[in-house]
Amino acid sequence: MEDTQVARTIELNDGRQMPVLGLGTWKCSSLPRAKVQCAVEAAIAAGYRHIDTAYSYNNEVDIGKALHSKMQQGIIRRQDMFIVSKVEDIPACLNKSLNDLQLDYLDLYLVHFPVGLKVEHNILNSMTELKLYYPLSYSGMEALQVSGKVKSIGVSNFNILQLERLLALCRVPPAVNQVELHPYLVQTDMIEFCRSKNIALTAYSPFGSPERPPHDPHKLLEDPVVADVAKKHRRSSAQVLLRYHIQQGISVIPKSDKPHHILENIFDFSLSEEDMRALEDWTEAGGPAFWMSE
Repeated sequence: MEDTQVARTIELNDGRQMPVLGLGTWKCSSLPRAKVQCAVEAAIAAGYRHIDTAYSYNNEVDIGKALHSKMQQGIIRRQDMFIVSKVEDIPACLNKSLNDLQLDYLDLYLVHFPVGLKVEHNILNSMTELKLYYPLSYSGMEALQVSGKVKSIGVSNFNILQLERLLALCRVPPAVNQVELHPYLVQTDMIEFCRSKNIALTAYSPFGSPERPPHDPHKLLEDPVVADVAKKHRRSSAQVLLRYHIQQGISVIPKSDKPHHILENIFDFSLSEEDMRALEDWTEAGGPAFWMSE
């Protein structure tokens, strides 16, 4: 019988626990607002306690409605949930995010990009890396943690060099780095570096990102290697790709507006070492998005 025991939570470097499986909500702003709320409510009903969003996703009002509804129904308490958001500009973002989410605090707050950003009408412009910008921005995050408005702080889309710059200057090391990870973008060096610095990783776009440049003509969910592993375990390709991450101790935030996809279980089977090697048997193609470059 396969060993299916993996931790359901990851202990962060500040001692807090983060659920290993979360619901990602990137690009949900293109969905009807009621559908976003429904997807989050379905995820909570299925047992999800980790919800990931961002100021720039423009969906926090709908997520807040879902959280409030489930709390009113007695399905969850605030302390049961792990809510993550991301910041572009601290003064403009945090209070609005808390108000829209109908929360008093965030469990994890991330610097969204290691770049200087200009925010106009919720549209991000001038995404040019400024080597001194993100340490200054991160110092503001440290102050927010002291205030109690955020419990843990971290970063998103940082490469190794950018993490090294930040670690050399910050007082509180980032608890999490959220990056794109999947078998087409393995990022072994990033995984090893973050483990060495006790920084947890969260994988977004675990099913690949064919809609975002650099465009990959292949769809990871339809890849024959993934399909073969899924057939072997009598699971879906999506379940296999999620399991791939959690067996590495990496949290993962798939996005789905379809409740039957959200409900798929990834804790009742295991991938063998042979399966893991097969899934990683690709050359990283195209590289990460431009803000990940040095």
